[in-house]
Amino acid sequence: MKLLIIASLILGFTAPVVAENEPPKFSFPVDCVLGQNCWIARYMDRAAGPSKADYTCQPQTEDKHNGTDIALADVGVMQAGVAVSAAAAGRVIALRNGMPDIVVTEERSKTIQKQGCGNVLIVDHGNGWQTRYCHLKRDSLLVKKGDRVSAGQVIAAVGLSGLTEFPHLHFMVQRRQKGQKIQYFDPFDGGLYEGPCKASGNLKSHSLWAEPIVNAGAMIMPPIITNARLTRKEMWQAQPQTLKATEDALIVQARGFHALEGDEWHFTLVYPNGKTRKLKPVRQARDRQQVRAFSGIKRPSGGFAQGLWQASVELIREGRSLGRRETWVNVK
Repeated sequence: MKLLIIASLILGFTAPVVAENEPPKFSFPVDCVLGQNCWIARYMDRAAGPSKADYTCQPQTEDKHNGTDIALADVGVMQAGVAVSAAAAGRVIALRNGMPDIVVTEERSKTIQKQGCGNVLIVDHGNGWQTRYCHLKRDSLLVKKGDRVSAGQVIAAVGLSGLTEFPHLHFMVQRRQKGQKIQYFDPFDGGLYEGPCKASGNLKSHSLWAEPIVNAGAMIMPPIITNARLTRKEMWQAQPQTLKATEDALIVQARGFHALEGDEWHFTLVYPNGKTRKLKPVRQARDRQQVRAFSGIKRPSGGFAQGLWQASVELIREGRSLGRRETWVNVK
């Protein structure tokens, strides 16, 4: 550091001085646009003990969650390929590949507890700072152990490997120092895993993101038009683009994350002839980290009109809209 400062003075400029303990700034690790084609499903848990809270002290996480989950719309999108990039320059120090991209079951979870991250990469950034990329798509890893990577370099793709029920990247910022336990840091404010959240006091926020990432609160995903209610597992599968006019019903399924008790889901169907129909709204009975809600119509006597049907869902909180998403399906 002294040599750097001396050289700076000789050359007539001031070099940026970075404290040894300071982490690098991280770029967003998934090739997507938040709120449009990817969503933050879980933030880091900042509440000690059996309770849960994200860095804003809201319940946008689950107990013992030590990273940030960035979710895709469904398995079809995952299979098409969504790139994961190195969040900062560094060296690959560990990886695992070859685990299948399948939804975890209770029976299977017992056999892969030690491989919960699924296909994984760990990149070392110096001074003990590391990033970990979990649940990567099988055979998508583009680097090997010992490789140097630059910030933004594509290293793999989002997958469904390990202990997970939907396609997403579990992204972790960690620090490993000799003689100390590994520490996990929240990239949204630099706080520690199970450390205090903002509402716990006048805490300064030191975001580790290179560019600001806004916490949008509730995440509203594109709805699904189906012929029946989908289970929690089924709603992550790629959905058909067409339905039959003879289906028993047309069901609009809302999907998202971080809905709170009292929130309302509003549903609208637009017929092929342009007629608009408001469906029965659904009120959240309690806080839900992962949400699915349904409303729909039964088949009329002559069957459903053929053509393009449009559905929209809107999430209302205390009279204020938190967002609206649309989808379409072709009825034949």
